[in-house]
Amino acid sequence: MNELKEREEKRKKRQKAKKKSSVGKKFLMVIAVLIVAFAAFIITMKICDPDFEIASVLPIKQIEQAVDFVKEDVFSQTTTTEPKSTTTTTRPTTTVKADNYDYVEFSDFDFDTSLQGNQLGNLLNKTQGAVTYSSSYIYYSISNKGVYRFEPNEETNSKVNVDKYNFKYLNVLGDYIYFVDTESNKLKKSQVSGGDMVNVADDISFAYLYNDKIYYIGTDNSVGYITTDDMSKITLYTAPSDKEVQFVGISLSRIFFTQYDEVADYYEYITVAIDDKSDKQYFMDDSTGDSMTYLQLECGYFYYYQKQSDDTFDLCRQKFGSEKTVTLIEDCSVLDYPIIYSNRLYYATLSDGKYKARELNMNSMDKKTMVTLSDVDSSGNVGIGYGYQYVFLFGSKTADSDPVYVGSCIYTSSSGDNKITFKKGKWTY
Repeated sequence: MNELKEREEKRKKRQKAKKKSSVGKKFLMVIAVLIVAFAAFIITMKICDPDFEIASVLPIKQIEQAVDFVKEDVFSQTTTTEPKSTTTTTRPTTTVKADNYDYVEFSDFDFDTSLQGNQLGNLLNKTQGAVTYSSSYIYYSISNKGVYRFEPNEETNSKVNVDKYNFKYLNVLGDYIYFVDTESNKLKKSQVSGGDMVNVADDISFAYLYNDKIYYIGTDNSVGYITTDDMSKITLYTAPSDKEVQFVGISLSRIFFTQYDEVADYYEYITVAIDDKSDKQYFMDDSTGDSMTYLQLECGYFYYYQKQSDDTFDLCRQKFGSEKTVTLIEDCSVLDYPIIYSNRLYYATLSDGKYKARELNMNSMDKKTMVTLSDVDSSGNVGIGYGYQYVFLFGSKTADSDPVYVGSCIYTSSSGDNKITFKKGKWTY
């Protein structure tokens, strides 16, 4: 009788354990289904809104309670909570940067390119904005001679200003042309047809015009803009005296630039809101050395040279807010900023003493040489200038040589027969 009773008790215990195990398995199956569904929800939300924070929808406390329930009630495990320490730990104070400004609706880059005073690549490269265009004219500056305008159809040119200044950073919009006298660092303007110059602002080392604002870098390491209606000068940021700022680009609401520390050899990537200078953020992580160089932000896309593991460089493009990088050219020369116009990109190569302005069609990836200069070495300062329908090479071939000016139409390839040269105040073949 006792033996039968013992068997019955053992059978009940087995059934109870089996039932508990079955409940645990079913509970885990439910949890697994919920996890899959939650993962699908998170993926959908991240696609719709890259700024979506997963932590904002995680019921952390409830999850912890559920885990304890599974451990204690389902698997008969006991959770022990250790008492919190009352000892206070002191940590060193660190400087925390503002959150990165690494995503924005692409509508913030919905530019009207007809309101650009010049291409960013023209302004940032070694020509220092000596070439630009507007309407049916190409404007260019010849060192210590003046500013000219060139009519492509007839290939004729005339002077805009007869004063022998060293004008750079040309920007043309409407009836006015703006330029910086690099000897006095004064930003000036005059009518595109010529006439008296008007002083706009002092202490300007870089200028880029879009719509009703001239974005500038000051000789005092300041960053800001000047309104074209009343010439008000608004400073948004001033770098420390031991740092150097470099213009990168703009959106419709912000200005972007780098701040370089020469001693520590690192770059910070800073952006400031145009209408609120207190809104300063960082649009990229800091970089050191030459890991990334010649960065510009043109119409919502970054263009830059990226150093590879074998110490070669690739020319890359990256849409603002995207982690995807497109390699445009592999193992290329790193000489200067590229110039972007529509689907075309113009870049420089130097090999065997030949400096070439090359064109890349970013749709077909076809390449061709536009203009060539011979007998150039790395001590020179030749740069590409892009003007509507024409590509130019301006600058000195070597450190001790006089500057030269050559060009070619974008609808032809480079050859001795169609290359034009500026001599004695005019372009000749």
